[in-house]
Amino acid sequence: MNGQTQRAIETCEKNEAALFDASANPRIDVPFEGAMRIFDLHCDTLDRLALHASKEYPPFAPQDKAVPHERMSSLVDNDAHISLDVIGAYAWCQCFAVFVPDELRGDAAWDFFEYVRAYFDAQMAAHANRVEQVRDARRIPEVLESGKTAALLTVEGGAFFDGTSLERIERIAQAGVRMLTLTWNGENAVGSGHDTTQGLTAYGKRVVAALEGEKIVVDVSHLNDRGFSDVCDVATRPFAASHSNARAVCGHKRNLTDAQIRAIAEAGGIVGLNFCTQFLSEAHADPSRDDVLRHIDRICEVGGEDVLALGSDYDGCDVPSWLVPASKVGSLHALIADHFGRRMADKACFDNALAFFERNEVL
Repeated sequence: MNGQTQRAIETCEKNEAALFDASANPRIDVPFEGAMRIFDLHCDTLDRLALHASKEYPPFAPQDKAVPHERMSSLVDNDAHISLDVIGAYAWCQCFAVFVPDELRGDAAWDFFEYVRAYFDAQMAAHANRVEQVRDARRIPEVLESGKTAALLTVEGGAFFDGTSLERIERIAQAGVRMLTLTWNGENAVGSGHDTTQGLTAYGKRVVAALEGEKIVVDVSHLNDRGFSDVCDVATRPFAASHSNARAVCGHKRNLTDAQIRAIAEAGGIVGLNFCTQFLSEAHADPSRDDVLRHIDRICEVGGEDVLALGSDYDGCDVPSWLVPASKVGSLHALIADHFGRRMADKACFDNALAFFERNEVL
């Protein structure tokens, strides 16, 4: 650890009680210009809440069985990582993923997507004074200025693609989906996740082109290395790794190699820093601020400061204790600001992601 990193960490820890903590005083109508801005590229909150008392599907998190349903039913107030109350003191744009399990395929996977999407739609309607789905990223500042949370619908895992038809791409575009993670850990008709060895299928390459045609961002998180290379070969638009870290810092195969970070940056893409403990550190079960700084250092060193964003993976994994609940993300902003400067913190926590999605609307 160098002296600059040590001083940044000591400053954050010394002033912990004074750090911005929205959970202590959640507000609803926060002026956009007066609030800290956060843009998170990935969370699994929708599945965790939508499946909690489902008769059709098992719960997303088995430990949630012990939680009363009234505490896991509303996006406004719940015991998950993310709720509108917890993030309410921020100007917050959240990519809400519908995670489609590998075990489902075709129509069964599509029915699952529709089930979770129906929950999302119902929550948007029920809490329209607090949150709004954004179908065009250029509207994000307007939504935030109104005091609402901006919500982008995304998909994690293309298991509902059948290997022949591209019709469901048009349907998810109509639903307002703005980004799709091609695979989860295993294989589907599109390609192979990091637990497998195959790349994109011929059909998967057609899916990439069709997604680009609808301006749905192609997300390479979870792809294996061969699949990543295939995306680089066929992509004609900037793409994202919504929730992936630096493999040079933590060797987990879910993380990105330096060459992959560089390829994303050269394509005009973006990398969302993942808070998952397993992807942050191989040595620490509860990763420290220094562990996180190492990833930030590496991603920026290799890809430049415009490539870094946040991809928390809240509600989909264990995250460092100092980042729970989601309101503690202000601690991360302070850490980046102390180490790299306020401008870099603002870019990583909001500006880079907004610029990426706004560019996607006009390219």
